[in-house]
Amino acid sequence: MTDVVQFRRTKISQVGGIAVLTLASDKVNALDSEVLGEVTSFVEHCQQEPEVHALVVTGEGPVFSAGLNVSEVLDNEKGQTGVLLDALTVALTRLFRCPKPTVAAINGSAIAGGCILALACDKRLIADGARIGVTELRVGVSFPTAAVEVLKHACGDRAELLMLDAELFDAAEACRRGLVHQFLPLPDLLPAALSAAEQLASLDARAYALAKASSRRLALRAIEDGDGRRFDQQVLDQWQDDHTRANLDRIRKPRG
Repeated sequence: MTDVVQFRRTKISQVGGIAVLTLASDKVNALDSEVLGEVTSFVEHCQQEPEVHALVVTGEGPVFSAGLNVSEVLDNEKGQTGVLLDALTVALTRLFRCPKPTVAAINGSAIAGGCILALACDKRLIADGARIGVTELRVGVSFPTAAVEVLKHACGDRAELLMLDAELFDAAEACRRGLVHQFLPLPDLLPAALSAAEQLASLDARAYALAKASSRRLALRAIEDGDGRRFDQQVLDQWQDDHTRANLDRIRKPRG
């Protein structure tokens, strides 16, 4: 990429016409507002780069992403929670609506927000030892509209049960549930993701972008309309509630 943007919490590289974003924030690649801002900037930068034909998102180390960074919620005033949830919605929406092909190479566990981030990609490949799922209800937090709509688009009529069961699935079961499209050994994951991205990028770019925009039109409308914004205010209120914060604190500091 020309004039490559420098990030602190993620890494970017390019293989041919494929731009790769690697989550590298900490040992579990937690998503805080800075990381999510870098995801947004990466997508926006790639959209403007004619030499970038497709995007791949993966993680560094044994985890893809363990989800939103609970410490950002608990170590700051309640108002910072709104900053974090807004950053999540923007990052998900930018990735979900990106006109270029996007592929997730899920190298390890993708939990809660980490799972949703992967689901925002067009194609999702997972290492056969990884686990994935939307487990928000197990920790007592609700889903922003963008997360729900991305999940519904990816998994169709299975989405609600995936949310309510709040389970983690191994790679094979995740394939059956529609969370991912293919599982394969970890050493083969990134090469396969790059190959998938190249294959999608070989299609006519304008036709691909229009097909993608058409298929996601209703989901994006639901994210951006007045009802979605009003619902997200209720979600924020629930995240900021003292009871919710106490639950999150117990998870962060388990007591034996």
